[in-house]
Amino acid sequence: MTMELILKAPAKINLGLTIIGRRDDGYHDLESVMQQISLHDVLKISAYENGGVSFYCSDKSLSGPDNLVVKAAELLLDRAGCDLPGVRIELYKNIPVEAGLAGGSSDAAAAMFGLNRTLGLNLKLEELMELGALLGSDVPYCLQGGTALVRGRGEVLESLPGLPFFWVVLALPAGIKISTAEAYRTFNCSKIGQPSMNALIKAVKQGNRNEIWEWLSTDFTNTLETADLPETRKALSLKNKLKELGLPAVYSGSGPTLFILSRDYNLARNAVKAIEQLDAKAILCWTIN
Repeated sequence: MTMELILKAPAKINLGLTIIGRRDDGYHDLESVMQQISLHDVLKISAYENGGVSFYCSDKSLSGPDNLVVKAAELLLDRAGCDLPGVRIELYKNIPVEAGLAGGSSDAAAAMFGLNRTLGLNLKLEELMELGALLGSDVPYCLQGGTALVRGRGEVLESLPGLPFFWVVLALPAGIKISTAEAYRTFNCSKIGQPSMNALIKAVKQGNRNEIWEWLSTDFTNTLETADLPETRKALSLKNKLKELGLPAVYSGSGPTLFILSRDYNLARNAVKAIEQLDAKAILCWTIN
């Protein structure tokens, strides 16, 4: 086993998300443009002399065997099918949990990438993505990263040109989390196929900042905004308050996180202050490619 490895596990935002329909396997087909941001968790992978997988998480509530990092490690070691040295994985959380930012999926992807390297498994990215899809719908994207058009249940990816640089201001309503499964269970089925992603995809492919901005300024960018959950309604209330202040906020993933993109640092800082004055948590970060 090589020396210890320290990796970043970046969060993602959904510039837009449309549910296309329900699949026979119980999941949903979707179409979404995803973008990685600088907010990240940190994983440290090192040798563990007692064998097996030793796992530590800075968030005690996430320290159990059900953590996707543990499942990713077990899946990868099982795939290797041979005796391997023990590994110690330490996860230091910065990405909020159940916030629509794919923190758990990104952690799992980083663990797979890191173990593949440190253990010399030499699995190709395509193989890692195939295994990652068994863990969660966002894991294949988190392995690929950057800017991407995601289809199917998350396993069909098309790389897109890197998004022009934007400051990203995350807005998290205080004290609420949203289960992805509950969001998909309760969204308004009459909104299937809405909104259309065509204008967003075109703008991103052309690198057109103005058209990207126009898309993000529309009222409805994500089918999961229609989820019939009190937490969703609280997030949309915050979204409306920000809109009244001239700050168009976009709903990410299953929520409740909202985000605002800005080309100007001072405007981004002003957005942070406005969010905090609304008793919500604000995080300033930026797009990465």
